[in-house]
Amino acid sequence: MSDSSRNAQKVIVIGAGLAGLCCARSLQRAGFNAHVFEQSDRVGGRVATDFVDGFRLDRGFQVLFTAYPAVKQELDLAALDLKVFDPGMVVFIKGEPYPLYDPFRQPLRAISSLRSPLLSYSDNVALFKFRQLVMRLDIEDIFLLPDVSAKDYLLDFGLSRSALDDVVVPISSGIFLHRRMDVGIRNFAMVYKMMAEGSAAVPAAGMGAIPEQIAASIEEGTIHLNSSVTKLIKEGDRVIGVELENGDYALADFVVVAASADVAALLTGLNLPQEKRSAACLYIEIPKPFTSSKSIMLFQEPNKYATSNTLVNNAVIISNVAPSYAESGRHLLSATSIGDPQASRDRLLELAQREIGGHFKDSRSDEWELVHVYRIPWAQFAQPAGISSRLPKVETGIPGLILSGEIVTNSSIQGALQAGQKAANAVFYATGMKRRPVRR
Repeated sequence: MSDSSRNAQKVIVIGAGLAGLCCARSLQRAGFNAHVFEQSDRVGGRVATDFVDGFRLDRGFQVLFTAYPAVKQELDLAALDLKVFDPGMVVFIKGEPYPLYDPFRQPLRAISSLRSPLLSYSDNVALFKFRQLVMRLDIEDIFLLPDVSAKDYLLDFGLSRSALDDVVVPISSGIFLHRRMDVGIRNFAMVYKMMAEGSAAVPAAGMGAIPEQIAASIEEGTIHLNSSVTKLIKEGDRVIGVELENGDYALADFVVVAASADVAALLTGLNLPQEKRSAACLYIEIPKPFTSSKSIMLFQEPNKYATSNTLVNNAVIISNVAPSYAESGRHLLSATSIGDPQASRDRLLELAQREIGGHFKDSRSDEWELVHVYRIPWAQFAQPAGISSRLPKVETGIPGLILSGEIVTNSSIQGALQAGQKAANAVFYATGMKRRPVRR
């Protein structure tokens, strides 16, 4: 195929999340006529930031791992002005705080972690060996590990059951949104490696700055907001375009579906994994920081100060990490609950006051004010052991139709960006172009 005929190829991308934006930009840079159709009024999908009453609120607590390979390839990290969390975390068990430090980054502080009653000598040895393993492996090799549960793998690796429950499960629950650590070792090991190799951070302008940065490098007029696709148009077996909710239609040589799994399944008819993980994120204005820490706080279940089931899984004073999230002189606490709590806003605030504020005598929790609650039914898709073999391929087998979005990789920023790269590569291959390297 000649360059001129390739440049005439039109591609429609459904969804302006990270995967769709990354795919469209790659295609345009290669000379394709790529257009993005997004049902909402903004880009980013679940990665978004709102401005509410003088605060920057991410739509759900999210962090950017700077070690993600696709992040290094696709983003200008310096321009994002990243604000970095302190390495390590603080786990609260039965009302007591137990700091967990990275001995490779905070060797002096880590002495207290090594002496922690949560971890025996053999537990520290097992975690050290596991760290050495994941640091030695490329991400591609990590996804060749046995597709078993992270729990079983770590227990077989020599970690004690108590260390698993007291240390690893609270960390995992904040990442994979499951209190019982129902996650496969491949995805767990990937995140563990990213935590060891890089930093967790947020952009000064909020997580929404990430998709906005990508969108800014996409050709003007090719991202169509408030444009909901309701149907794929076919000619015989081939997908040749899309029909929009307003009755309009657009034709293309290829259609890339980069929507969430539930929407993608409805549009394509494909059988896609749709077990989801839900979360609720509370943003609370506090009168003053009750800790100067920039570390994430994890609350083991049951919480000493909970009235019944524990609501808060993890929390952080996000304005300690990124002062730009709050107006000068104001302070913002982010608290995350796993699942879909049905309590009212007032009740959620009351529970957070008890479960977080109870651990700090100077919290002044009775003065806390709820700024906003985000209830996120589809925060990520479930990633238990065995999920890798059930994930769909980018090439659907349907002529003209390519699948993207995190459902073809893993539920993470890395997975979304990588999915966009893979979808663009599928178009390149179908039109006779050389595929570009994609790292997990």
